[in-house]
Amino acid sequence: MALVVMCGQPCSGKSAAAASLIRGLEAASLPHAVKLIDETSLGLDRNESYQDMFHEKNLRGLLRSAVDRAVTKEVIVVIDSLNNIKGYRYELWCLARAAGVQYCVIYCDAGEDDCRSWNKSKFDRGDPCYDDKIFDDLVRRFERPDRRNRWDTPLFELRPSEGEFTESSTPIVEAVAFLTGNEKGRKVSRILQPTIATQTARISETNSLYELDRATQDVINALVESQTQELGSLVDIGEGLPKIRLQKRIGLPELRRHRRTFIRLAGQSSLSGPPPPSDSISAKRMFADYLNRELSDQVPSS
Repeated sequence: MALVVMCGQPCSGKSAAAASLIRGLEAASLPHAVKLIDETSLGLDRNESYQDMFHEKNLRGLLRSAVDRAVTKEVIVVIDSLNNIKGYRYELWCLARAAGVQYCVIYCDAGEDDCRSWNKSKFDRGDPCYDDKIFDDLVRRFERPDRRNRWDTPLFELRPSEGEFTESSTPIVEAVAFLTGNEKGRKVSRILQPTIATQTARISETNSLYELDRATQDVINALVESQTQELGSLVDIGEGLPKIRLQKRIGLPELRRHRRTFIRLAGQSSLSGPPPPSDSISAKRMFADYLNRELSDQVPSS
């Protein structure tokens, strides 16, 4: 029926707002189930999930996959996470459009000082909170929603500094009215209309790029471990997959450069041809073939 994207700085009150929204929806006696998706429901620790870009990308992929599985015309899905990257909110909007459901963003507009104070209060109480370094990094990279973007519309803004959230808070009431199709006493339906692109290509490409990212990182990890343990010039990355031949020691910065180039090339190919491989085995095989070609070209002739 709908996808609701909670958005805000760390410790800005998103979970409290999500709880208020769910209570408001339940009070409306809708015939639809309400499902909450967050880091806790997936058994994830917030500090581990945001400790570096690799873990953060993995977190977003897991959340996106959970949303993709849950969003239907019979369920209201609430994703309670930072959702701080506008490109990621666009991906969620694409999932909603592909499913043919309603979509909205609820933004907790809290100042950095307030969020920092609330994070410290959680620490003092022994509740889950963000490490200072991670908190600072997330605040720095936050991309505020803009109602001019279709993936940030409709946008309901809450200001935690003005008081505690309840189901009677004006933005929550407005969001419930939008989701129930009862705005200003009128029955209104704002269902996103799926297109061929969002029903097939967009979802396929999103999942493919996620698998590509994860599979190539697995290959890089295997190469680094093999060189660290001096296991030889032929690196085994999995049963049935081509071995990678290392003619010389390859540092992590160079491996990362090859990985970025490979992912970029795969993404460019998907614009005019088939999408990148949607399973990790195919992605690893393609990356291994690519590395064997590139690394062999670097060997000086004797």
